[in-house]
Amino acid sequence: MSTAHIARALSAMDEPFVRYKIRLNVSTRPPSEREIRILRDEIRDSVLVRTLLAELDTAGRIPLPPSHRWRGAHWVLYMLADLGSASGDKSLWGLRDQVCEWLLDPDRPEPACGAIEGNALYYLLFLDIDAGCADALAQRLAGSLPKALGRSPAAFGQVLTALRGLTLHARLRTDRTSGDVAARLAEHLLAHRLYQKPDGQPLSADYASLHYPCYEHCDFLFALKVMVEAGYLADARCRAALDLLKSKQLDDGAFPAERKHYRVGRVGKGDDSLVDWGRPNRSRPNLHVTCDALGVLHAAGERF
Repeated sequence: MSTAHIARALSAMDEPFVRYKIRLNVSTRPPSEREIRILRDEIRDSVLVRTLLAELDTAGRIPLPPSHRWRGAHWVLYMLADLGSASGDKSLWGLRDQVCEWLLDPDRPEPACGAIEGNALYYLLFLDIDAGCADALAQRLAGSLPKALGRSPAAFGQVLTALRGLTLHARLRTDRTSGDVAARLAEHLLAHRLYQKPDGQPLSADYASLHYPCYEHCDFLFALKVMVEAGYLADARCRAALDLLKSKQLDDGAFPAERKHYRVGRVGKGDDSLVDWGRPNRSRPNLHVTCDALGVLHAAGERF
């Protein structure tokens, strides 16, 4: 089955996040188009999103620490943004306030972190629910993260999520500082071809595998998604990651999830997810990975 055929088949599915991602990233419909806005509303009302929000209390908050993996307010908002849920949803204000109170608490001991500040900056802006927190998060990232660029998979994950948030902040707020820092972060990633050690080997087997969701465990497909958003996918140093992605395409045109970083249920030992995002299987397609991979390939100019 051709890539074009699988894209057409996905665009006709009932699941709204699939139609949204294919029409936005493969059919290249503008984000402001009425059909795209309607699809985002459908995502908000979907069973998938209702499941993610199942633990909301009467105040619109989740009675867990915001950073609780993966059911806390921070990670739920992260997933809503990655799925493409509706913009300006007032029902999320309780979660927003819960996250911002935590992040802006003067007694919070943790240093600025891409997986926290970067992701929060991204979802506050993408979901259009910011109430004054985003600028402070961007300033915090811009002032701290570029000073400690590492080369481990975890460090690359921090850079990627920070880059994603700062890119969106620079575009929506016309913020020059965010744009300059984002460019430095992108160059750091591109210098390592997004996922490689200096000797050309992958940073880790996990980083060179396909996942959904990535959460704070980033992989090369997430890196390619961020390069699309930041405008660097045409850089020749993305080619190795694009070739790796194409090598993982299944015969039917779809892509698998090869690993996962969550367990379904409320076990209480961390990494719990209320949603089953698709069990890893190298020979079976995963809808989430497939949508993201096809969007990247289309942005790279692959023929459909």
